[in-house]
Amino acid sequence: QTFEERGVRIIKRSELLGHIAQETPTLAVAGTHGKTTTTAMLAHLLDGCPGKCNAFLGGIATGIESNLYLNDGAPWTVVEADEFDRSFLHLHPEHAVITSLDPDHLDVYGSEKAFQEAFLSFSRQVSQGCLIHADVDWVGEENERYGIASNREDTAHWTYAAVAPRVHKDVWTADVKLGAEWVEGVTFPMPGLHNVSNALAALALAHRAGAPMDICIQRLKTFKGINRRFTYHIREEFGVYIDDYAHHPSELNAAIEAARAQHPGKEITGIFQPHLFSRTRDHMIEFGAVLSQLDRVILLPIYAAREQPIPGIDSQTLFENIPNPSKHLIDSERIFDCLKAHPPEVLMTLGAGDIDRSVIPVKQWLLEDDNRFKKIKTTPSP
Repeated sequence: QTFEERGVRIIKRSELLGHIAQETPTLAVAGTHGKTTTTAMLAHLLDGCPGKCNAFLGGIATGIESNLYLNDGAPWTVVEADEFDRSFLHLHPEHAVITSLDPDHLDVYGSEKAFQEAFLSFSRQVSQGCLIHADVDWVGEENERYGIASNREDTAHWTYAAVAPRVHKDVWTADVKLGAEWVEGVTFPMPGLHNVSNALAALALAHRAGAPMDICIQRLKTFKGINRRFTYHIREEFGVYIDDYAHHPSELNAAIEAARAQHPGKEITGIFQPHLFSRTRDHMIEFGAVLSQLDRVILLPIYAAREQPIPGIDSQTLFENIPNPSKHLIDSERIFDCLKAHPPEVLMTLGAGDIDRSVIPVKQWLLEDDNRFKKIKTTPSP
């Protein structure tokens, strides 16, 4: 006998989350990119503040090895507002941030206009207003903005800002605007400008929630990351291996730029597994352009997930659209053969499909023999 036959109502996770979020004031993180990292950062910040928080994350936070924070009597609930299947329309938060608005999930929405309209609907459900990234081309009601700028003058119309982000010995810092206040030399815990932006969004929502900023800024330094978000598996002098969930051209670009900033002058090899036939079709040219930024591209077959194949859309088509001569189209069984023939300096695995199953085997294979990373020849000093 099924649950329905027993009279048990079956609902989606998103609807259940909407019911749970009604119990306490809610802080929501929406946007095409950066949701999971920003939500995890925000939960980490508030977890160190009086009253802590409840939080429902879209990934496993490193350090607590969970996607859940539960604290009795917590004054806030932090949620990741997922746009897939219009899930976030079950939420009615007090405060929210929209990190980005690049079209995605067009297999669900059908058009870019419908995608944008869903975000407009979500924003109108936020009782005390949305905070929107300055790069977002927003067509709805005016909302407060946040963003990254090269100088303070450019932030006059923003409520929150990170100014002149810089990296020194792997540490990212910036001066941060929090409403009417400036805090100089804030340290950011994860590499890349995109993660500076994510951390700024987390600080902004914490600020809106009335959290003590001195505690939050110190807590930010101790954030350990989230699984598959620019995760270092090997970081040694002889070689580097990074795994990332990037599956949209903008996310790939951010991950590759972060790797370049962290490891200047190094050759970067990327193993990419495209996710969804529809996403590959909708962003074919963009995928080809961003993958060409890698020094070497190793392309795997498309991970179908919930979809059926689309005629004429496959990894061979994408391969032909990558203007990079150092590229290889292989099955996952040939990853080690390809790496052996072309040893990497910095290796990245990229994608949202089952490429995560290859992470530990690749790491173990690389560590079995230090000759599996490319050896850099140096000219002896005279």
